[in-house]
Amino acid sequence: MAKKKAISRNKFGFLSIIILAVNCLAILLLLLSYLAVHISPARNWILPFFSLMYPYLLLVNILFVIYWAIWRKWVFILSLVVILAGWNHMGRMFRISGTRDLEPGYQYIKVTSYNVKNLSNDNVDLLDPNVRGNIIGFLAVTGSDIICLQEMMIIHPDPDAFIDSLSRVLDLPYHAFARYSDKKSRFIDAIFTFSRYPIVGSGEVENENQLTYAIYSDIVIEGDTIRLLNLHLESFRLRHEDYTFISELDLQFNKDENIRENSIRILKKFKTAYKKRSEEADKLSEVVAQSPYPVLVCGDFNDTPNSYVYHVLSEGLTDAFMESGAGFGNTYIGKVPSFRIDYILHDDHFHARDFRRELVRFSDHFPISSYIGWRKDTSINR
Repeated sequence: MAKKKAISRNKFGFLSIIILAVNCLAILLLLLSYLAVHISPARNWILPFFSLMYPYLLLVNILFVIYWAIWRKWVFILSLVVILAGWNHMGRMFRISGTRDLEPGYQYIKVTSYNVKNLSNDNVDLLDPNVRGNIIGFLAVTGSDIICLQEMMIIHPDPDAFIDSLSRVLDLPYHAFARYSDKKSRFIDAIFTFSRYPIVGSGEVENENQLTYAIYSDIVIEGDTIRLLNLHLESFRLRHEDYTFISELDLQFNKDENIRENSIRILKKFKTAYKKRSEEADKLSEVVAQSPYPVLVCGDFNDTPNSYVYHVLSEGLTDAFMESGAGFGNTYIGKVPSFRIDYILHDDHFHARDFRRELVRFSDHFPISSYIGWRKDTSINR
């Protein structure tokens, strides 16, 4: 009987070693996700994959903490220490409670940012009046003072007339926009900013391929001027067949389809997007630093809060979600796992209240909004 117990203990000991080895691997991968925040994908394009996988690596390490604690093994401390070392990373995904109430003595504007995906859900029909009407109808009742739109496509016999009409519907008489490309086209595909207050200056920021990925608008609000940047950074540019491949990967293994060729194609797209986004973020950080006015940054970063892009763009700025949001912040609701990739950031002239993620499914993104405030009796101009 004693011999059987000894064998049982030996078997459990061997199993524990295997599990511990897997645990150490999970810890290493989680540490790499932390490191990815600080290293540009232009230098190393592999690390961003670990930052993308951060939520899952975090969950695995939490499960290891629970497992070892149940077995009363001290090694649970290993994962626990690494999890706590990345506490700020966790806080960028989830907030326990937010700050809803606006403070007396402050001037507030409501800012909304929304990637509207060409005013057409899933690009099935760019002229679908139901989707277009739902999006515009939603925006019209938000009571926003500034609305930042990305992937705004206008197919209309008279685009200028449509824009003027949209301004009236939104009750936002001022607007600025820049096409993604100067390529001549019968329709407008652009980044748009609509404002209740006068836009006295605007400009665009281009990447190395001379494609616009951000616009800035100088807006005068009761004597103060702010600079608002509306961003749409490089996407992975996945096509329908790419999404199909990712979502049906297990079936394709069973069918012995060309896994290698498809995987390489998608990895190349990821590599290109990571590199371009990092370069765009570096350039935009300079634009923010050189602003003569207090800065707000809104838009679709196409990257997670645990990325190099977010780290660069949020440096010196405050994330409205972290300041006043609650719950999970995921904003992408497309065909791959949901992440937080849309943001509202502000510099220290402002504070944010009542950050919200509106759960409407008219696009592949949720719209986000926040009240941005500053003291009424203090000029915010530098």
